[in-house]
Amino acid sequence: MEKLHVQPSELDRLPYYELEYTVSIYNDILDERKRNEDENMDKERDKYNIDSIKSGMGSFKPPSMPSIKMPKL
Repeated sequence: MEKLHVQPSELDRLPYYELEYTVSIYNDILDERKRNEDENMDKERDKYNIDSIKSGMGSFKPPSMPSIKMPKL
């Protein structure tokens, strides 16, 4: 298990309360990592202003063709 340095065979031999404690530590590590990734994503979104770029692309309308009256021959 990643940062806990515990082998799966060691987990099988742990008493229930130690296993529960180990899993809670691992969950804390994962929660912290997710929080850091979310903060980094928010910083990148603010840095490059991704939301406004996406909304700007959706509202793009091509120019309309001008109406030209052709002379009758």
